[in-house]
Amino acid sequence: MVIKEQLEKIGLPENQADIYLSLLKNGPQSIQEISKSTGIKRTTLYLIIERMLGKNLINIEIKQKRKQYYIKNPKMLLSHMKEQYYLLDALMPQLEDIFEQKSATNKIRFYDTVAGMKETFKELITLNNTKDELLTIESDIRSSFKLGYDFWKDLLAEKKKIGIKSRTIIPSSEKDEFIIRDHEIQIRTSAMLNDFKIMLYLFSNKVIIIIPADNLCIVIENLKIKKALTALFEIVWKRSKSYINN
Repeated sequence: MVIKEQLEKIGLPENQADIYLSLLKNGPQSIQEISKSTGIKRTTLYLIIERMLGKNLINIEIKQKRKQYYIKNPKMLLSHMKEQYYLLDALMPQLEDIFEQKSATNKIRFYDTVAGMKETFKELITLNNTKDELLTIESDIRSSFKLGYDFWKDLLAEKKKIGIKSRTIIPSSEKDEFIIRDHEIQIRTSAMLNDFKIMLYLFSNKVIIIIPADNLCIVIENLKIKKALTALFEIVWKRSKSYINN
């Protein structure tokens, strides 16, 4: 009984395990004999036997015009399991790619609290391990002051420590609100964004949208969306003015 349970655990269906053990204990058997020793109906046996033959788990011989089934060597079972393992191992990269694409397509998170907004801003730093260039549109800056001076100071210090490079566009009407010094960041201003009341962050495969006035954050992990918004960012960037000379 223990052996049968182990055979089932390694992937052998219950009926196949019964047949395998019967042939292992009793030697070559006909369909009738296998049916008697296992209690499996003959009509059902034929299909199961065919499957086991196809897997090379059992063999067939003809004696006196009668078909008999037998196990040539128990090591064939091990060989079969190894073959299954190698096939699965070879297939695994493709399966993981499909899984990751599916996961990335469907990953959308929402936050609607100040605490959630803080955690979202921290993701810009902690999740950017590859040091991808961070593209941002910063607007409604005054509403973001609710997070506190110390929070922004610590966040920017960590960003500088990691060495994340970034480009930022801010509305021309909010130029005086945006103060940042001693930090590797390229800044431009654009009048096209004067009515733009959201913050947009693009890096890796992520899009983060923040509406500071409403404490609303949306995190989207989708490479296609990120690339599309990056293209729009570059259009606005080219039409923007220098932050210093503006």
